[in-house]
Order: sequence, then C-alpha cells, then structure tokens
Amino acid sequence: MKLLIVSGELHRIIQNYLTRKWEPVNSNGLELRDLADYLHNENPAVDGILITDEAFSQKGGQDREHLTNLFEWIQAGRKPGIPVVLLTRDHLKTMELAPLTERFNNLKLITCDKLRIPPDVFQNALDQLSNKNDAKIHTSSKTEHKRPIAATDQTGTGQPEKKRSFFDRFRSKPETGGELEATDRLTKDLFNVSRGISRVVAVTGHRGSGLTTTVVNLAHEASKRGLSTIILDMDTEYRSTNMYFDRFHERSNKDEQMSASLIRTLARPQDYMTTAFNVKDNFWLAGLGYSFHDRKLMEQFYTTEKLIGLISVLRTKFNLVLLDTPLDLFRTFKESMIHMDLFGLCVPNNLHAVLSTIRNVEVVLDQEKASYLNAKSKVIVTKYNDRSRFQDSLFEPDKVGELLTSGLSDYFRYEMKTAGAVPYSSGFDSQIETDIAATNAGAEYEKAFGQMLLRLMEGA
Repeated sequence: MKLLIVSGELHRIIQNYLTRKWEPVNSNGLELRDLADYLHNENPAVDGILITDEAFSQKGGQDREHLTNLFEWIQAGRKPGIPVVLLTRDHLKTMELAPLTERFNNLKLITCDKLRIPPDVFQNALDQLSNKNDAKIHTSSKTEHKRPIAATDQTGTGQPEKKRSFFDRFRSKPETGGELEATDRLTKDLFNVSRGISRVVAVTGHRGSGLTTTVVNLAHEASKRGLSTIILDMDTEYRSTNMYFDRFHERSNKDEQMSASLIRTLARPQDYMTTAFNVKDNFWLAGLGYSFHDRKLMEQFYTTEKLIGLISVLRTKFNLVLLDTPLDLFRTFKESMIHMDLFGLCVPNNLHAVLSTIRNVEVVLDQEKASYLNAKSKVIVTKYNDRSRFQDSLFEPDKVGELLTSGLSDYFRYEMKTAGAVPYSSGFDSQIETDIAATNAGAEYEKAFGQMLLRLMEGA
C-alpha cells in the first residue's frame, strides 16, 4: 500500500516505523505549505496519508487552507475515500480542525501526550489508515477514554466556557496538572493577535544589567502559561544560564555533546530536539557548558549566517524564541538584527545605567543599526529601585525610556515604550541557589514578568 507522509523533518524517522505493508510515495519530507505543488506535479497514487505536527507552520488559517486543498484533491481523484490520519501532540487541534472533521469523514485525529511520539503510537496511526471503516474521528494515545468536547463545554467540566485569557491565543499545548499555574489571568483581549503567533525576542543591554535573569524568568513565565519557548544563550563568555539550570549544568559536565548544545543547534537547527536541552515539556535551552572550549567549532558555527538560519527554523517551532544577547555581541551578529521581531532593552533606573547603555550602543552599532534597535525595542527596567530619584523626582520606569530618547544621543530618536519593571529585593538572587525562578516563587514577580511577557508578545 502506498503512503504519503506529510511530516517535515520527521519523515526519515517515520520511514523506520513502516511495515512491509506500507511503502512511502515521497522520498523527502513534506510540509503542508509545499503539499499543493507536490500533488500538482506528482499526482501520486496513494492509499493513505499520514500528517504530523512537524508539517504545520503555526499559522492556523494557512494550515487549514492547505488541509482543505488536500481533501479537495482527494475528492477530485479516483479514490475519494482515501483515509487521512493526523498524529498530533497538540490537543487544541481537535477544536481547531473541528470544521474539517465535520466536513470530511475520512480525516481522523490521534493525540499523544508524550513529548516524543513512541513507536506504538505511530503503529496505531498506521492501523487507523488501514481501517477505512473506523467511525471514530478522534482518539488518544492515553489508555483512559476521553469524552468528546462539545461546543458549549470546551473546558470539559460541564460548565460554560469561561472568557479566554490573552495567552490562550498563543497556547500550543494544554497545561498539565504537574506544572505551576499562573495565579492571574491577564484577560486583556487583543483580537488582532492570533493564537499561533511566534515571536523572536532578543533581550539585550550592557553587561551586568540583568539580561540573563530577565530571559530565564520570561521563559519560565511563558512556559507556565502554555507557550512553547526556547532560550538561546548567545553569551558564550559568561554562559550564565548554567547558574539558573542545575540539570543543564550537570548534564553538560557529563555529556560532551550537551556541553556544545548551542554550537550543535546552530549547526543543525532542524535537530533541536536532540541538540538542545529539554527543561520541561514545552521549554528548551541551547547554551554552552563551562567545559566547552573548542575554538574551531566556534569559528565555524558561531556566526551571523548560522544564527539567521537557526532563527528561521525555530520561529516555525516555538511561540517564543528568547535570545540572551549582551549589546557587545552585536559586533558579531549585527546582520542578524533585522531577523529579530523585538528587542527587550534592559536598563536599571539610574543615570549611570542609562548613560552606559547609550555609550555601548554608540560603540557597537552604526547609526543605521542603532536606529533599528531603537525602533524595535521596548524598555525592561531591571533591578528596579523604587527609591531612586532623578531631577528631584522618583525615577519611575517610564522615565527610563524618556531619558534614553531625550536627546542624550542622536542614535535614539524614536519613543520607546516600557515592557515592564522587575522589582529588586535582597532575596531576588536566591533563584540561582535554589534553581527556582523568581516568577515561580512569588506573586509579585509572577505579575511583573506576566505583564512584561504580554507586552513583548504584542510586538513593537
């Protein structure tokens, strides 16, 4: 039997699970966006079609359109009943694709709760393709029975669905019972932002201004709210993420390949699931262990071209890509700046920090690149001191952005909004010792980073 595999980079792995009964018709990986051209040019004779998450672009409307075109191609062919199985780790797809499952009875969905889909689930998908008369539309790899979700009961509690949070629009996976849950909902409605959005945010500033702490807590907050997130620790000099993730530090000490995680991920972006470190289900980290000292690999892969290639891949896989990038690194990665959706510019609320930030920008960037940084930045006031004063007034968070663009430098001409402020206390640094992010340890920090995340996801 002939099988069409639409699974992007997972194509090679799926081929290994095929029995003699099935023969793949496509030798290379296909994504949904490429499918129409492939069907038009090849017009393959197939007996079944298997689709996985790796084929999707995270642009919901476009993906549904590509799927609709696929079923119209099937209906126009000689075998209108060709079964199509979608194997997904995203339970929300059962709701997203409900109009298609109602319209096309040959579409079946199988959901899997595991981060990496095991062989027996792939075998289940192939069995579903073989059984064309199976009337069940949605099945799960879990052993317990899942009740279908009705239109008036999408929470599964028997109660009417509550008003959705802003972050529900981004959520690619359901929150699991074992993870920390946010205590606030941040219910601001932004109808111009879709649930499947992806943001590449470079958190930058002069060294010592709290970049890594900001990146780590934003990532924890995003993951906690259901956003798939990856950190790229580009600061290969200090490699500070090792202090915040004990398991990564321990693993990198024992495993030479994990110690080179950032370099391996830059070299093979499509293999991030094996080259990056999985902090938890939807949260990944790529950095360097303290034991990594290979200068030749750094010269070969720690380049602007490799970073641009990595960003282009990760923005299709994650809701949020966070780069820990001190300002001086843009000497090396200057040409990658245009590929960032937004910069989170970390500046404490004191005059010395403001002047140091301006001086760093003037030294590292030319005026054109500095203007781009200025236009695409939101200010993150780190180490916020609520007693700091400037010109006989409290140095409030919004004043930092105002001072940066007040004419102190020709390089900052555009107004910059404030993404948020991080309150500082003597216990803030304990997150390094305890391996518990501040946003997971107290409501004050959770609120601060939650609001900051919201404003960064809104874009510039």
